[in-house]
Amino acid sequence: MKVLKLGQLIHIHPLFFLLAFSAFLTGAIYEFIILFTIVAIHEMGHFCAARYYGWRVSHIEFWLLGGAVVSDEHTTRPIREQVYVTLAGPFQHIWIFIILQALNLTIGPHPLLSAGFTYNSVILLLNLLPIWPLDGGKLLFYTICQYMCFKSSLKLSLIISISCLIIGLSWMIFSGRMTLASTMLAGFLLLENRLEWKRQIYVFMRYIVHCLERDVSQLKVRYFTVDPHTTAFDVIKNVRTNRHHLYILKQKPGLYIVDEQECLHQFLMKKQSSIKLKDISNMSR
Repeated sequence: MKVLKLGQLIHIHPLFFLLAFSAFLTGAIYEFIILFTIVAIHEMGHFCAARYYGWRVSHIEFWLLGGAVVSDEHTTRPIREQVYVTLAGPFQHIWIFIILQALNLTIGPHPLLSAGFTYNSVILLLNLLPIWPLDGGKLLFYTICQYMCFKSSLKLSLIISISCLIIGLSWMIFSGRMTLASTMLAGFLLLENRLEWKRQIYVFMRYIVHCLERDVSQLKVRYFTVDPHTTAFDVIKNVRTNRHHLYILKQKPGLYIVDEQECLHQFLMKKQSSIKLKDISNMSR
């Protein structure tokens, strides 16, 4: 589906207009404005944090009950930065709640304030679900990356995301809680997960290009003893975000160490994915 582009920065997904149209038909236009305002503040939290860290932001996209700050910096920046940028969205709901509570104490209960409390809570909880591309799905990926290689972390986080989505969708169907909005949202999330699953190799390749250029001096070093016939691509598949790997080769007349960065160089710059570590070690003698 084509998005509407309001300049270079703002993109609006067609599902957003469908929700707006249904709000107009049902007379819930004020509630829709409150919902959109909360979503916009949430996304501006992400945007401001990303710009603070100097990320290149392509655009902000608004879709059904949410949005996304689109940037190619995702997965190629320090984990701490990525976590801060991701949490900057949910953090906005805290001061939104404080403002709503202050208005409630000042002017008393009002249906629109009640709608504000509800939407603020729903959007916060929805975004923290471990489903891609929600904030919870990104935080899940960052967490798994601390314990597994990048390639496996990406696949496992998507498997968990799709599983949670299917379980949640099944529960809503069998409990009779499905609405038009939830149906559209579920369809959108399923499509996004399918597309991200197909993009795994692209995301992985983009990441290893980043790894070739990253400063590994601040990363913890881990040593592995491997067969000299291990290929450069076998090494690259085990690249991690928080480790720098060195590979020890047992071959006569002694021991040789091959740096993970040398394998990345051979793979990306020399286009030699099947070169063996023993051959890389011979080059460096």
